Amino acid sequence: MPLLACFFVSILFFFRVMQVQLEVQKALDDTGRKLAVCLPADDETFIDDAAGRVAAEILLKKELTGREEAEQYITGGIAGVSLTGSKFEEENVCLRANYRIRLPVSLIAVSDIKVVLKTECRKWTGFSVDGAEEGTDVWVYITETGTVYHKTKSCTHLALSIRAVNQEEVDQLRNESGERYSACLLCEESENIRGRVYITNLGNRYHMDLNCSGIKRTIMMVRLSEVEGRPVCSKCGMQESMGVS
Repeated sequence: MPLLACFFVSILFFFRVMQVQLEVQKALDDTGRKLAVCLPADDETFIDDAAGRVAAEILLKKELTGREEAEQYITGGIAGVSLTGSKFEEENVCLRANYRIRLPVSLIAVSDIKVVLKTECRKWTGFSVDGAEEGTDVWVYITETGTVYHKTKSCTHLALSIRAVNQEEVDQLRNESGERYSACLLCEESENIRGRVYITNLGNRYHMDLNCSGIKRTIMMVRLSEVEGRPVCSKCGMQESMGVS
């Protein structure tokens, strides 16, 4: 019976450990985001690890205040959470929280277990209007399968205008460039019970499946320096040459 009781207590205690971990992780993430905004990111006013850790611990303890689970089960309470090993680099805030959880039953002289949580946030470096006008390293938009980058998320090559038409009529339809629609190679074998296909105003393929990756766009916002040699989208480039923002 004692062994059985210890087993059930351990199972229930596992969920307590997970609850405490979630609370500390959320407080750690919030602390990292606040420091990423507040700490300087330039070399001249760079903050060292010791000073940064003091500021982080103050914020973390403030975030954990009032969280009863953390106070009750962490060895030493909120004060038992240490940020030893945290790093404050030129562009990143890397926080490492160390604490110990008290076991409900001591096993072979082991009264608590060590837990380590981490979070990493990039420092906020601000936005330069001059830099954006000069096109130095502005934010642009790309897709997973695309070969170009887009200057605005509202570019018509990203915001597709999908419409359904009867498959018998697709041979008579043309896109905005006057091209005929041909079958998409990705979904041409899909079953089409209703006899409907899907087309876009700019594309030159018709799709049997509305969920085909050929008409879905997973859009990512990245720096211009990270597009790895992709040229600008023809639509965005044309607007730039005409002076349209």
